[in-house]
Amino acid sequence: MFEPWQLGMIDEAGYNGINDGHIEKIAESLLSTGKTEIDRSTFENHCRQNGINPSNFTQSDLDRLQKRLNK
Repeated sequence: MFEPWQLGMIDEAGYNGINDGHIEKIAESLLSTGKTEIDRSTFENHCRQNGINPSNFTQSDLDRLQKRLNK
């Protein structure tokens, strides 16, 4: 069985799905770079810096992130 703190870490890393909080956290991190073009490597680095597994993003999640970045 998992301890409560372990379950929290699983949620925070996005293993139970990417939520709006994950999208917002990554968007803010990417926007802070000032870059207008983001490559996969940059995206993955920012995910890791924020404790989010980039492999957990679906195409739908990436579309939501792109929409947030283009606001």
